[in-house]
Amino acid sequence: MTATSGRASTILHTLGLDSESKRGPFKLKAVSLDDDRPPIPLPKPEGPRAQHTLIEQLIINNQYVWRKFMANQFCADGYKSPANKFDDKFRAMSKQDYLYLIEYVRFVNFRSLQEPSAHTEDGLSDMVSDLNKNVKDVQDYFDSCIKDMQINGDDLLEESASTTVLGYSSWEQLCAMTDDAFSNFIRAVPCVYGWNKIAQRLKQEGPGETDTLFYNYWFLQNLDSGSADRLSQFLEDNRSKYESPGSMEKWNAAFRQACLFETAFFKAAQRGDWDQIDKRLRDAL
Repeated sequence: MTATSGRASTILHTLGLDSESKRGPFKLKAVSLDDDRPPIPLPKPEGPRAQHTLIEQLIINNQYVWRKFMANQFCADGYKSPANKFDDKFRAMSKQDYLYLIEYVRFVNFRSLQEPSAHTEDGLSDMVSDLNKNVKDVQDYFDSCIKDMQINGDDLLEESASTTVLGYSSWEQLCAMTDDAFSNFIRAVPCVYGWNKIAQRLKQEGPGETDTLFYNYWFLQNLDSGSADRLSQFLEDNRSKYESPGSMEKWNAAFRQACLFETAFFKAAQRGDWDQIDKRLRDAL
């Protein structure tokens, strides 16, 4: 696995925001009961829309949870700690990441079956092709856990999804089945965009420990802003297809929940107890 792979990268590929995906990413289309009916024109938003990207506005609207997410202790300690103090913690997180990615690929591809493009033979064939690539990404992550992070293969295969992972993935699965495709991209912002911002913030704080699993398989993988920029640009290019008077409230809720789950994920990794949910986070959820 190269330094450009990992959970954020796999999520981006699964959503179809890579150059090889045939999915699109999703042929986004405003929901309509009659395809021949022209869409109802919406007034152009004023104020913040002209000043901020959608991601920036979501961060402004949810500053408390965003700051808690950005300041998580796991990443701060991982950047500064030597290998003998932190590598085992990172291995434990990587095992849960692997199980999370299996669930993510499963439910996003289930959601893609609901798209209009999947109701044609060519569209279905493209979806199967993309699914095979997504599974390959998960297999590559498994191989990296074994070869690069020195995780025992049998231990990884016997690993069970924790309460933290099941809570996160169950919420995303429910949303994927009941929500529009665009919101999947909103829920991916904390991981794809946020992980990049955390890595950049760590770099600004000064040099870290370089001979560690965290540095080579988290920090370096998330330092480049390419994936974050692609996601942000995609949201800007496609938001108007799903924008409505109530959309910002829905997107705020999705973004906030995703930030809380990501924070809980890091907190469980830092604590080393994946089946205990922090009371403050549980109350917020």
